[in-house]
Amino acid sequence: MKSVLKKIEYNLSDISNDSRHVKKNSIFLAYPGIHTDGRKYIAEALKKGAKAIVYEKKNFTWQQSWDAPHYGVNDLKNNEGEIAHIFFKKPSKELLTIGITGTNGKTTCAYWISEIQNLLGKKTGLIGTLGYGYKKLKPHVYTTPDAIFNHRILKEFKTEKIKSVVMEVSSHALSQGRVNGILFDVAVFTNLSRDHLDYHLNFKNYFDAKKKLFHFPSLKVAVINIDDAYGKKLKLSLVQNKTKVITYGIKNGDIRASHIEYSLSSTTFQLITKKETYKVKAPIVGEFNVYNLLAVISGLVGSGLPIQKVIKQVSHISQVPGRMERLGTKLTPQVFIDYAHTPDALKKALRTLKDQTEGKLVCVFGCGGDRDKGKRKEMAEAASDLADTNFITSDNPRSESPKKIISEISRSMSGAYKIEIDRHKAIFKAIEQAKKQDIILIAGKGHETYQEINGVRYPFSDKKYVKKALKKYKTN
Repeated sequence: MKSVLKKIEYNLSDISNDSRHVKKNSIFLAYPGIHTDGRKYIAEALKKGAKAIVYEKKNFTWQQSWDAPHYGVNDLKNNEGEIAHIFFKKPSKELLTIGITGTNGKTTCAYWISEIQNLLGKKTGLIGTLGYGYKKLKPHVYTTPDAIFNHRILKEFKTEKIKSVVMEVSSHALSQGRVNGILFDVAVFTNLSRDHLDYHLNFKNYFDAKKKLFHFPSLKVAVINIDDAYGKKLKLSLVQNKTKVITYGIKNGDIRASHIEYSLSSTTFQLITKKETYKVKAPIVGEFNVYNLLAVISGLVGSGLPIQKVIKQVSHISQVPGRMERLGTKLTPQVFIDYAHTPDALKKALRTLKDQTEGKLVCVFGCGGDRDKGKRKEMAEAASDLADTNFITSDNPRSESPKKIISEISRSMSGAYKIEIDRHKAIFKAIEQAKKQDIILIAGKGHETYQEINGVRYPFSDKKYVKKALKKYKTN
């Protein structure tokens, strides 16, 4: 890849894989993607002023009428990250780069790691589901953006004198090479449970994708949830590596939590390490958040921070948007908004709230369209087992019929449940029918500010409708 860029020289204004965003004197990367083949747009890129073209060599003939420097590369999509890394002058080389992967907990862990590092004076950027940036996040579409966009952000961080970056790394991103070329220092594995099997087809492929993060040559420390069955497998796969491994858990681990006491507003526990035991109090809810916090502490220790300094800041961590986000007063039911959209996440959120509920536990949930349909049965069973009453509703139906999705969910439901296709009505009904001592979980969308229907993202916020319903509840 270096030789390709050397031939083109460095007086290029930009790099792009989308002809719509090509700038004058830039380099255009053209290769087959999921929806279209970028090589179809070479002529358009040249019209817009692309100075050079790098294209996927396989099954392609360069047209002589395209008068521009051009270089055919095998497996260009997987080499794109390395090209972007070199083009942007290797920004991740000068940043402490922490990658977090796993089915659940990535967003929370990334948010808290960046927050604690910033509290300790280490300027830290974030790239993940909530957006990217330093403190104030800008939105983007995917959990992990594409390779060029990632390296562009890293270059921006470097320019802004940011010292560290925390990145959520999805299985799709690892499979598709979106984080290639990034020099990760620390990798964190949270857990693995059912999700994305529409894409990966089986658990082996899903796990193999996640494992890739732990085999980046730059990696110095691997942080692993050793209580998770796949965490144990991951640790075994790293035996031959020189990578330092730090394990965490409640049952086992180098860093472990015990004597845990939960409430609806905070959790206390003893943090046990090989050398010392520390008392921790944090504004978190539930066992799954204890695991998230253990991942955060272990990741920060693995990054070189003293554990005592990290623990001091734990009590100051803030609410992660749409992650067990609590709304309500003494005069209303307590409502929790959570992104739980997998069977395991829904189960854990409901179990957490069940243990704290004086009245009834109510759940509002649905399942996304055009995604792993096998989750629908498992989520229906989890909700039926743990909630006293369920409201089945829409959750990003995409190109599928909301009625069809709800019908598939309801086939596996038992106990008391109601169907309300309109999500905002489902939220209002759940809250207006609840008593003050009840707890309501609004699951599936969390921080999202849209409802995706037939390719269009319509404005929609669970939080907005919960606030309206609670205001009406207090008035009545």
